[in-house]
Formats: sequence, structure tokens, C-alpha cells
Amino acid sequence: MRRHAPLPPTYDDAPFRVVDALNDGVTKGRLRGTDLEVPFRRVRSAPITDVHGLASAYATVIPPHHAFAGLTAGRLWGLPIAQAWARAEPLVIARPNRSAPGYARGTRQIAYDATRLSRTLLGGLPVLEPLPTALTLARELSHEALVQVLDALLTPSRWYPGLKVPREPERGHVTLEEIDAFLVACRGLTGVPALRAAATDARVGVDSRFETVTRLLIVEAGLPEPVVHPLVVADGIDHHPDLAYPELRIAIEYEGDGHRDERQWHVDIERYARLEAVGWTTVRVTRDHLARRGAHFVARIRRAIALRER
Repeated sequence: MRRHAPLPPTYDDAPFRVVDALNDGVTKGRLRGTDLEVPFRRVRSAPITDVHGLASAYATVIPPHHAFAGLTAGRLWGLPIAQAWARAEPLVIARPNRSAPGYARGTRQIAYDATRLSRTLLGGLPVLEPLPTALTLARELSHEALVQVLDALLTPSRWYPGLKVPREPERGHVTLEEIDAFLVACRGLTGVPALRAAATDARVGVDSRFETVTRLLIVEAGLPEPVVHPLVVADGIDHHPDLAYPELRIAIEYEGDGHRDERQWHVDIERYARLEAVGWTTVRVTRDHLARRGAHFVARIRRAIALRER
């Protein structure tokens, strides 16, 4: 295997512009090395494996008034996007209204109102802030997917997987009141009606997008909406089921991959035993149960409600 000459330390682990490398003495031949990728014209990088790597490569040439938005910003913030990232997915770039459009292969531009949608830096990358990101996502996501995004912005949970939006102690990134005020301020912008509709179904306190999906499927099936993480005291210990009907003593627990851990498995058994001892029924839901719009677990919840209401 051919060995490549080492790059200067500046270019070892981050994308870089060709002109900068040439000015620092890197040869044109070295820039054609097979260990380097050409994600954009006049840019080189190590092989790209995720959206952050691709965004970092484009950030070396992005115009100063542009920012990442839409799906790209949503992924960078760790917001719940059901579709896995693929290398062919174009970066979504927001440019201020009435500014000159640009073009780079592998990008998609959208115009935005820079007077009402703020931007920031996330790990050095220019990106729309989380709520403005949600508004640009409202241009392309379904209602259910937007509810998942808003649930993530509302949650104070530190267990929500991959979420990078800033949160204060005991509260999420935003409150429902702040979402409403934002939508009022953005009246007339694309995406506002869709995001407002999603806000009516968003709730505070979820730990994952699958909890949101489970709740929405229950409501879609015509069942009463369960409460998110209510307090249940059993044997003197506080419990917070993912979802529940407290008045019927029915808990609904979404079992994600984290519940496969051996220690967590024992913790779960103890928790369910304590709830059962004080008269609670637990309906456990896995990802497979979400198929066919949740028909399997919805039927079990329906039976549990019928038994309680006798």
C-alpha cells in the first residue's frame, strides 16, 4: 500500500481549503492523495462518515451570511429525524431573503428572514437556532415528525438520546409559551401553520422520539391521551412511567435498546413488580410493536382500559 506524506498538523484532522494548503507548502500531488476526499470544489477532507463531517467541509467555504438549516441543522442539533443520514443527502443552506443565491453541488438553498430567524454557532458551525431550525423543518416534515421535534425542544430530560440543544435545569430548551410567542413573531413565514398545528400536540417531558410516537398512535386510535411521566409512588419510591392513565392505574412503558442492558433489565423487573404490588398494570411497548400504526399494543391498552372500567 502506498504511504502518503504526512500533512501539516493544521490539516490532519479537519477539512481544509485547497488554497490554504498550497500556501502552506502542501503540493498539488499530495492534494490528489487517495486518503483525501473532495466533498466540494477547492476543499479536501478525510473520508466523510457523518453529517457533521460534511457540514464541516462546507463550512470552510460557506458565505458568511449563510447558515445550516432544515434537515442539516436538525441533525446537527440532535433533533429526532427518523430517516437515517445518507451521504447523498444535500446540505440545507439558509440564505437571507433577497440575497444572491449561490450553488454548490451537494447543497440545497432556502431563503429565510434573517430579521426574525436567528442563527448561532454550534461547534464552530453556523446554524439556525433550534426554534428557527424547527420552522425550516416544517417546510418538509410531516405533522407527526414535527411533534417529535417540538417534544425534543420542550423536554427537560437529560436522557433524550443525542439531543444537543441547550437546556436549563428543570426545563427544556423552550416552553410552550415561548413557542407560541415565536410563532406570533413569525406570522406570515413559510412553515408557521404547520408548526403551530404540531405545537397543539406537543407535550413536555418525553425521553425519546419513540415515546412521542407511542403517545400519538394511542390518540390516533381513538383512545384517551395518556399523561407523560406522571408521578407514581410505590413502596415509598417515586416512579415516572413513560405514559400512563393514573386514574385507571395503567402504565405504558416504551422499551428501547437501553432496556436490553443486563443491569437495566433487573431494574425494570423490580420497578414493574412494585407497580404491580400497588395495583398497576404495565403495557410494555417495543419498536416492533409500532408497526401497523401500533395495532398490537393499542389493542392491549384497549383491553387493559376495558378491564379497569368494568
